[in-house]
Amino acid sequence: MHTDFKIVWLMRHGQSVGNVDQPTQNHADIPLTGLGREQAKRLAGRLDKKPELIVMSSFLRAQQTAEPLCEKYPDVPTEIWPETAEFTYLSPARCRNTRRSDRIPLVREYWQRQDPDYRDGGGAESFADFVKRAKLIHERLLERPETDIAIFSHGQFLNCLIDVSIHPYAANAERMARFCSLPELPNAGLIYLLLPFGE
Repeated sequence: MHTDFKIVWLMRHGQSVGNVDQPTQNHADIPLTGLGREQAKRLAGRLDKKPELIVMSSFLRAQQTAEPLCEKYPDVPTEIWPETAEFTYLSPARCRNTRRSDRIPLVREYWQRQDPDYRDGGGAESFADFVKRAKLIHERLLERPETDIAIFSHGQFLNCLIDVSIHPYAANAERMARFCSLPELPNAGLIYLLLPFGE
């Protein structure tokens, strides 16, 4: 029997190669470190309640983090939702073979613009597009029949999804101004989002 609320388990991927300031080639293909894989195992070990659905981002590090939970509950359906991928606000061509520390000036320049419609270049998305993805996932979650849904995704996307849930009618400029001050979920961190049924 369903309760009045569904519980969405929001989980950030474990430590990735990019998190430890190693060069990366493709935003989507960054793997976990050895510690990240251990974090994923510990996360799965903490989750004693069986989810009804396991959702993963299309990015490798999120899928690798989900592996231990999928192995723990092999009969639970799994789905890849590309819309839960991390925010690609810098052009991938500019970031290829760079470290996180190399990108600090580019990151600072992007957020100082405070322009929700700005695109950094080919393959990049605007903040407004990013918010649209989060709203789409929020609506999808409201429509799903499952009571307990586990999502393996990324820090910025999960923050945006939570912000959309709490402030559904905020303007993009307001949301972007608030975004950088939101606390970051740690690697392999977990937060529960309660959503009502039937809305």
